[in-house]
Amino acid sequence: MKTVLAHIAAWLFRKMQGAELHLVLRGLRTAGQQIASSATFGPRVQLQIDTRARLHVGARVQVLHDSWLIAHPGDALLLEDDVFISQHCTISGSVRIGRGTLIGGFVTVIDGNHRFDDPERPIREQGGEQRAIDIGEDVWIGTNAVILQGVRIGDGAVIAANATVTRDIPPGAVAGGTPARVLRLRGERAADAVAAAEADREDDPPPDPSDEPPAQREKLE
Repeated sequence: MKTVLAHIAAWLFRKMQGAELHLVLRGLRTAGQQIASSATFGPRVQLQIDTRARLHVGARVQVLHDSWLIAHPGDALLLEDDVFISQHCTISGSVRIGRGTLIGGFVTVIDGNHRFDDPERPIREQGGEQRAIDIGEDVWIGTNAVILQGVRIGDGAVIAANATVTRDIPPGAVAGGTPARVLRLRGERAADAVAAAEADREDDPPPDPSDEPPAQREKLE
């Protein structure tokens, strides 16, 4: 009997969550925010949109469970048609995500950062700064990637899982690492990229033994 009651309680809880999201969406639409009727939002999606921010959610956008969309006063958060956002993502601030872009789970896209240059003051008292993020069309961002303020990611780029993007990524590039760097271009075979990198290393002049420390030169001699 306890198991049955627990299932009923869980079902009622899920229904209430769905009703709450429905009310939030209706309120945002009533306030003039643009949310396509074909856009879908999974369970426990949070839309924290200030009344002085702009939100645009295009046709057939999908946002999976436990993801957050956040916009503060003056922000413009734009999700173009056919954008897919997987579970447990955070998209915050002035961010544009272009048509057909895919975002893997647990990705963070935030347009703000703390100031910390003054070591004499607590970081929390130094304020912050915001710079808009622009993610192009047909981009794929892998799981756990972090996209930081002011970044522009070109159309068709691929961002590897666990990458931290701190600078612009050109169109069609495959980027990875922390901080992220361009590894190759789409259409260029990975093997060709590795061979080119090895060839560059072979072209480098051999080290000059005179540049080695004395102890190292003795070993070489």
